[in-house]
Amino acid sequence: MSIIVKLFAHYRDLLGQREVTVAARPGLTVSDVFVQLVGGKAGDELRRATLFAVNEQYVPADTALKDGDRVAFIPPVSGG
Repeated sequence: MSIIVKLFAHYRDLLGQREVTVAARPGLTVSDVFVQLVGGKAGDELRRATLFAVNEQYVPADTALKDGDRVAFIPPVSGG
């Protein structure tokens, strides 16, 4: 039983991977996975600006996950 986490931009650079597999367990939320993988490495401002998606749908951080879900951490886009 597992969950696939897709990493983009800053999160891909931070963890050095494009995709991570996390063991699924009952009650696991998107926020739990974020803390498990990123912890305090992102900083509060980046964390607050990050969007989350499950199976290509935006969701709140407290969304419960199930086996086979695909999660994405989507940092803010910047540039000019």
